[in-house]
Parts: sequence; C-alpha cells; structure tokens
Amino acid sequence: MSAIELLYEVLPPREPPEEPADGVCCVLGTREPTIARTHAIKPSFTNLDLLRAPDSDRVSLRAWRVLTHSEEREGKKRDAFPLMQSSWIVSRGGLQMLTRQDVRVLVVDGVTLSEPWSAYVTTSYKKHGCLRAPVNVGGAQRWLFETELVDCSDRAMVRDWWERLCGAREAGIPRPVIETLEISVQLLAKHSTLWMQFEPWARTRFQSPLYRFLTYLLPGEEELKHARQAAPAGECALI
Repeated sequence: MSAIELLYEVLPPREPPEEPADGVCCVLGTREPTIARTHAIKPSFTNLDLLRAPDSDRVSLRAWRVLTHSEEREGKKRDAFPLMQSSWIVSRGGLQMLTRQDVRVLVVDGVTLSEPWSAYVTTSYKKHGCLRAPVNVGGAQRWLFETELVDCSDRAMVRDWWERLCGAREAGIPRPVIETLEISVQLLAKHSTLWMQFEPWARTRFQSPLYRFLTYLLPGEEELKHARQAAPAGECALI
C-alpha cells in the first residue's frame, strides 16, 4: 500500500475530467481505470524516479484524485492544495492536517495508530509529499520531512535526543545555533559549560535526518516563553 492509496480512501469523490479507460497508472504502476497523464502530471515534472511506470501516458483515477486535491478558500480566487501546503497524517480513519506543534507531540510521544498510516511534514509548502511518504505498519514510525525520510521508530533514542536538544534550547541556545553548531563568541562565553557538554554529542549527529527533524520541531522564542510560564515549578518547559 502507498500513501496515495491511503489518501484516496479518505478524500471526497470527484468527477474525472474525461471518460476513464483501462490502462497502467504511471504513478502506482497498476492496471486500473485511468485518464490522460497530463491531468495530474505536467510535462515539466522531472522526478520520474518517483513514478512506478514513468513511461506510461496514463494516470489512475486514484492517483489523479490525490494529486489534484484542492479546497475552496472563502474570499480567495485560488483554491488551496492542502496536501502540498500543509503537514498531514493519514490512516483509514481519516486525514488530519498538522501544525508544527501537532507534529512535535506525535513525534515525541509516538503515533499510537494500530492501522497503517503515513505522514508528511513540509516547510516549503509546494511539494507532493504523497509521492514519497512511506506507509507505517506495526511499530514503524517513519515520517517524510520534505524529501527526507526520518525514522523515529527507536522511541528511546528519539526521547533521548529530544531531551538533549530541549535542554540546550531551554538554556538559551537559539534554534539556528543548535541546527548548525555555529556559535558566536558572545554566546559561547555565556553558555561555555553547557556548550562543552552539548557540542561533542551534537557534532556526530547534526547532519542526520533525525537531528534535523527534531531541531525543526524545537520552539521559537515566543512559544518557549509561554511554555516556561505554563510549566510546573522545577520541570522542563519543553518535555
């Protein structure tokens, strides 16, 4: 099963732009009712490695429905394309759009769905995550972060890394510094002890997909301020 097949099951039906005919879907590689490929994939599309039958000039109704899904926006001339312009998680139980805070909770606490699910997190709001997002079954916890696959299945490791990153963030290390490990002389002087402990650990991990993903999920200044105010005395605001 693919993310497109999961999404198709939960999206509302729509009439195709032409009469379907039997053919091989360029996206799924399956023989089923299809329409002309150009209704979903334009000639400018270059990621042919994402297609299971790239030489086919047909696209299935299922893939077309997902790839062209749009929603009207009140007062706007152009429709929204939520599967490209939002982060999301889908299972047979439904499709949920996610904020960065929603993603954080699901990643740190773990997704508890017992049925197959797929999830995509975007920062560019212009990619079709459904073409790359893996489907998780059993205990798998794999996320697509833009075009990068992030495996969060090792729950103990995710929690350990998150706590270390949160410790640095709450102590006052800005998120861009945690991301790049490039620290100014002034900031180093202020947090020298913390940095001497954190930097060696982070140096061997900061280019990994999991590190980059968790760093993206760290809060900004305003959110951190509110978290500190709400946290019980003596407890970390972010964990």
